[in-house]
Amino acid sequence: MPALGTALRIDPKELKRLLMLMLPLYIGNVMQIGMGVTDTIAAGRAGANELAAVGLGTSLVIPVMVGFGTILTIATPMISRLRGAGCAGKAGAVLSNTRALAALLLPVVWLVLGVGSCLFDSVTEEPEIARTAQLYTWFMMAGIPANLWFRVAQSHFEGFGQTRPGMIFSMLGVVVNIPLNLVFVFGWGGFPALGGAGCGLASALIIWMMALGMTALLLTIPQYRRTTLQWLALRLPDRHQLGIIFRLGFPLGLSSLCEMSFFSVITFLIAPLGKLAVAAQQVSINVSGMIFMLPLSFGVAASIRAAFHIGARDKEKFFALVRTSFVAMFTGVLLLFICTILFRAQIVACYTEDAAIAALAAQLLFFCAIYQFSDGAQALLSGILRGCQDTAAITWICLGSYWLVGFPLACVLIHTDLLVPAMGAAGAWVSFIVALTVAAVLLALRFRRTARRLF
Repeated sequence: MPALGTALRIDPKELKRLLMLMLPLYIGNVMQIGMGVTDTIAAGRAGANELAAVGLGTSLVIPVMVGFGTILTIATPMISRLRGAGCAGKAGAVLSNTRALAALLLPVVWLVLGVGSCLFDSVTEEPEIARTAQLYTWFMMAGIPANLWFRVAQSHFEGFGQTRPGMIFSMLGVVVNIPLNLVFVFGWGGFPALGGAGCGLASALIIWMMALGMTALLLTIPQYRRTTLQWLALRLPDRHQLGIIFRLGFPLGLSSLCEMSFFSVITFLIAPLGKLAVAAQQVSINVSGMIFMLPLSFGVAASIRAAFHIGARDKEKFFALVRTSFVAMFTGVLLLFICTILFRAQIVACYTEDAAIAALAAQLLFFCAIYQFSDGAQALLSGILRGCQDTAAITWICLGSYWLVGFPLACVLIHTDLLVPAMGAAGAWVSFIVALTVAAVLLALRFRRTARRLF
């Protein structure tokens, strides 16, 4: 019992700092999903073909944008670690080299999206859908430089423990996205109606607005002006530090892409079961994504605080952070678990009026609620390891857990009777739970080893 009491003991001061970082991150992440929701609604009202085109375009654009953008987020814990060590003046050099890495990644992102957009004709028999999806992608490509720039600017703020600017600009993005969709999708104000492709143009303009707004905000804050001018200055990158940033950041981008592709492929495995199973799965995945924003935000906040304590070489506060973050995160996930179980029918009713889809989706939400505990644990442990700058292990663990454990298990449970009678869509969620539990256990073992090495 004493050991359990120690494990559950929280540091009130650390909890306050953690929540001050986490809450804006959570709101900002939910707002990002909100932009996707408004795009889906606008495209859906423009017609079934427009909705299908936006779905096809986002299936290419979002994984690529998130995967490459995540590489740059390693600057956040690097800056926080410098602050903890009393070397905040070196943050400008980190950001300058992160900006240089963003410039090197830009043509690669454009190439991937350009080639990918040419393949739409091969995945749909509707030429109109393929053309709209391609135009959507081209519009989004115009926003890629701003997206990478925004990632660097956001890392500046978050590295200094300021997460509210990202929240504010995400909220503004959702608000502006609504009228811009009306203008470009439906042709309001004399603009030509672009249909689903207009969602891409609206999003690209919003990304530029957010990037320029974040930069302007940095320049107006006196305490950040020196660092901001350092990373905005035109200078040759330090190849050694550039290599370190890429070496630490690339595994993060790869693990993010690995995770997103795993869930996407599982959806394709469910497709042969029919539109009922696919629709119910889509509802469950959407609800799961909303819930996941909580542990994801805790993970990012914990990475910032962990890096700070490592830089300060403060072992006691580091482990106090770990205990506090787990207790706080699991308390939040437990509340969401209870709400999901109790209000499954009401949640599903927000998505569909079809009784058959609603019944299956409610069943899947039971598994979805359970799955959040393993997902929360792995998200938080990944964040802490990111703060420890131990990123390569995250990639290998994600790759093994998702693709060597989860994917084969999903194939077996969804369609075969090898282990149990074929479970259909429910088998996908059982495979999610198993894969994420394996990931959480392996990440916990890795954290134990990394913590011993650091302290």
